[in-house]
Amino acid sequence: MPPKLLCAGRCVGQDGAAQAWHCPPGQGHSVWDAVRMPLGAGTPVNVQRREDSATEGSHRLILAANRDEFYSRPSKLADFWGNNNEILSGLDMEEGKEGGTWLGISTRGKLAALTNYLQPQLDWQARGRGTYGLSNALLETPWRKLCFGKQLFLEAVERSQALPKDVLIASLLDVLNNEEAQLPDPAIEDQGGEYVQPMLSKYAAVCVRCPGYGTRTNTIILVDADGHVTFTERSMMDKDLSHWETRTYEFTLQS
Repeated sequence: MPPKLLCAGRCVGQDGAAQAWHCPPGQGHSVWDAVRMPLGAGTPVNVQRREDSATEGSHRLILAANRDEFYSRPSKLADFWGNNNEILSGLDMEEGKEGGTWLGISTRGKLAALTNYLQPQLDWQARGRGTYGLSNALLETPWRKLCFGKQLFLEAVERSQALPKDVLIASLLDVLNNEEAQLPDPAIEDQGGEYVQPMLSKYAAVCVRCPGYGTRTNTIILVDADGHVTFTERSMMDKDLSHWETRTYEFTLQS
């Protein structure tokens, strides 16, 4: 059976049926679950999972994600943390919110990610949305840049078995750093209202480049047929768009 895909808040199975994914608090998706999750500050987090019969050289999971955030918000680069160093992620160091993360994976194969919701004004009475897969909008909101990012991602995934791992990672990083504005997009304009208008031409791209705000971290996670994980993080340093650092971690999932 082909893998299920989740894009723009929909999990689309072999029969075309849509279903939502939900993680109990404190857990997260297993990397063996079939998910494609568009997450993270309006930019797609694309994930593809293959069946357990994946052939040698193929990948059970391919994830490509952007973190869009204010450049001045302090954070730590990805590393292992937790009581037994079992969680690999970056860390938010905003005063009063230290220790949280936007994307992480555990050595036992749990994966979790966080996104924001674009709106002109904050609703302090709003309830949390769980750990569903979505973009910066309600479930099943097909922003044009999500659909565009998905297509670029699928093209890279389709070539993945024929590409060396480092070339695949470079190809996915190219997807995450695509700055082509996908306009017009009434869905973003209607949702963001006057708030989004001044930055619309930048915000409507997979890679956001606004003054003081935008894409500051790219993350690629690959899990191969043997459960070997390659976690690559490319991060902006010192709020400088010309200064980036890339780190790669590798480990094998624990049973």
